[in-house]
Amino acid sequence: MVESAVLDAGRRDGQARPAWREVYVLGGLRGLSFAGDVMAETAILLFLVKHGAAAYAVMALLLAAAVPPALLAPVAGAVADRLDSRLVITVVAALQALCCFAMVLWPSPVTLIALSVLLSAGLAFTHPVLAGLPRSMVGAENVPRASSISQTCAMAGMIAAPALAGVLTSRFGIRIPLVIDGASFALVVAGGFVIKTRLHGSGQGRAAEHSAAEDAEKRQESTGEAETSAQESGPVYRVRSDRFLRSVLTMAGTVIACVSMANVFLVFYVTRTFGASGTTFGIIVSCEMVGLIIGGIAVGRIKRIRHEDILIGSLLCLAVGVLGTGLSPGVWWIVPFYLIGGIGNGAMATELHIVLNLRVPDSHRGRGFAALGAISNTAPAVGYLIAVLLLVALAPRYAFICAGVAALLCVVAFSRPLLRRGEQAEAATEQAPTTDAA
Repeated sequence: MVESAVLDAGRRDGQARPAWREVYVLGGLRGLSFAGDVMAETAILLFLVKHGAAAYAVMALLLAAAVPPALLAPVAGAVADRLDSRLVITVVAALQALCCFAMVLWPSPVTLIALSVLLSAGLAFTHPVLAGLPRSMVGAENVPRASSISQTCAMAGMIAAPALAGVLTSRFGIRIPLVIDGASFALVVAGGFVIKTRLHGSGQGRAAEHSAAEDAEKRQESTGEAETSAQESGPVYRVRSDRFLRSVLTMAGTVIACVSMANVFLVFYVTRTFGASGTTFGIIVSCEMVGLIIGGIAVGRIKRIRHEDILIGSLLCLAVGVLGTGLSPGVWWIVPFYLIGGIGNGAMATELHIVLNLRVPDSHRGRGFAALGAISNTAPAVGYLIAVLLLVALAPRYAFICAGVAALLCVVAFSRPLLRRGEQAEAATEQAPTTDAA
């Protein structure tokens, strides 16, 4: 469907042969970075709760991770589409490593939350670059497989991180997890020099842009028809003008806002409602990470189901996971529901990366992933604010139930418009002319 519409554009991504080795290197770097980030965030969260922090402090930490990428999305997208990808990755990761080591030196609640803002601001710049590299490495034909590998490796890095953070924080305090996070960013800096594929830098990126410009000039010279010239100089692509992509991001963002409330509820639900330990909390979160990998791998192997159908199914799993958690009679009953939610989360994340890599042209890929980053961070921020209000009025169990029901209603409400947009996009693809000028 969407893949066939952009297949020709992917043939000029600058790679004569797919660079699968670099895809795995990229996935490994993302896995290390995600593992360090999740470990640090879990450790800081447990640190705040241990020192008597209220829901407002938890919300402040979660907002510190969510708000900067949303606010910086326009700038980050423009940077990803114009600057050398290696420069962006290495410089930003080096600054993030310094932030982690600053946290080690001054581990107070105020400094931890403040420096978390800087860490997430760096993520706003590196995410569009790292997410846009797979297509340039392997071409549009191999995007589903490459995106699945990259996302699965990133999720694999998150599996053991919460449980390990719970154990390390309980025994050694918060400093060890923060040192590990800083070391992961240092490895990302080194990996940035290992990856040869570069966007908008010397070599492949500029060669691809130059080749595309030459092709456009030749097409204009080969025909003198005014209609063709008008077609070539028509309105440029805009992410916000893509109706199908806008429907995808709107539906995903709305459901994410409902589901993300669970991030605020869970620590209080596990430790106060059921009286479980921080280690149990970490194990439950790790079960969700296992589901992330299962969902990411499954999406990479699905070939005959439409993208919008996969997305709806993944969001439905997320809603069921949250609702089931609220209905759980015991703490260990949460595990299967968090596994289901993790499968939906992994499938959703991978599917969104596939759709953007296939749908958005090269010149706007950074801005496309920046828009995804903005949605992925603004929606949780809204959810966190609502979650705090719910916790004031309701017990954690009933707050979970409310969030799950809201997520299910959003899936039902947005499914029909998304399917209609998908049918229109497929019809437009089938009716598109197959000539070079088209």
